[in-house]
Amino acid sequence: MPKRIDVNSSAAGRAKSPHRTTAKRTPGQVLREARARDSEVKRARVLKTLNEMAATGEKITFLTLARTARVSNWLVYAEGLREHIEEAIKKQSGAAQREAEAGSDVSAESLAADLELATAELRILRAERDQLKAAMSRLRETEAERDQLRELLKETEEKLKPTLKESRSPSSHRAGK
Repeated sequence: MPKRIDVNSSAAGRAKSPHRTTAKRTPGQVLREARARDSEVKRARVLKTLNEMAATGEKITFLTLARTARVSNWLVYAEGLREHIEEAIKKQSGAAQREAEAGSDVSAESLAADLELATAELRILRAERDQLKAAMSRLRETEAERDQLRELLKETEEKLKPTLKESRSPSSHRAGK
């Protein structure tokens, strides 16, 4: 059985605190505490980076935040951080929306000119539509006439078949000599 090494039982550790009353920690506990400290540091770094990005106006996304804070993507989606990030993104998109609305102050003359242009364009499009409808109607009439002519051609061919057979037969050639 391997010998268990106690990280806190070093001579230097005993010299610093001779009256230590805490129980010895297992390696698992030490690892958990180290991971917890590491997690706290990374979470603090994410929040700091989030505040910096918001202050500078840099576009905030989960991916850019994770990259900038040098943490894994899943950490920025973790409970406790995700809510802060989503709130910052909402604030940022709301500010962009307000800026867009503020820039949309247009004069009544400009709107009237836009309306007049749109009305003229609509008139042109309606005229084109009417021309296309008329062309389609003529096309349908032409197709109907074509179909009638094909049918008439078939009927005529059927009527002429006996005459053609007769004229091609060898007996009709002799009679004509």
